[in-house]
Amino acid sequence: MEQAISLIDVEFFVDIAVSLKRMAIGYVWVVLIGILGGLVIGRFKLLHRFFGTLVVALQAIPGIVWVPVATFFFGLTEAAVIFTIVLGGTGIVIVNTDSGVRNVPPLFVNAGQVMGARGFRLFWNVIVPAAIPKVIDGLRLAWAFGWRALMAGELIVAVGGFGRRIKSVVESRDVGELAVLIVTIGIIGFVVDELIFKKIEYNVQQKWGLAKS
Repeated sequence: MEQAISLIDVEFFVDIAVSLKRMAIGYVWVVLIGILGGLVIGRFKLLHRFFGTLVVALQAIPGIVWVPVATFFFGLTEAAVIFTIVLGGTGIVIVNTDSGVRNVPPLFVNAGQVMGARGFRLFWNVIVPAAIPKVIDGLRLAWAFGWRALMAGELIVAVGGFGRRIKSVVESRDVGELAVLIVTIGIIGFVVDELIFKKIEYNVQQKWGLAKS
């Protein structure tokens, strides 16, 4: 049985760095796949009818359920943890991006058509920019979903990171340190949301005239 490690040692910060690195890698894939998938599904009605409901259904599955799927393909490896993040966060980005594309105000579309935009030009220059606020909402939620999936993946796969530390603390039955670790996980999620996503969201809303005075 591993002994719980003091919170002031170097390993504590190493575990944070390892988890954040995995989250960053997984989140990049979430952004790429989610936005591209959402734009494609939103652009073509036939794909939306076929995949839209499927993506919503998959998004309803908790992140921890994806861990066995990830370990089936990648084993007890870091790749399995990152794959869990991707599965846990991509769906909400696709759903929000698709919704943003399909719910652009008709006034914007009509204005674009009056100015001569048609087909792909209308989609890329008018519809996509108008969908950005909704896309940002999806990216913000995807971080939260991915962060939870990361913790679940590390806890089960236990290949370093905060999940390994939590597993060690549970085995040592150190309730105090477990509480500190849970609070730390929450603080990290809160800080990232406040310092990054809320600022991005505010800037986008301000640009579109949606920010509250």
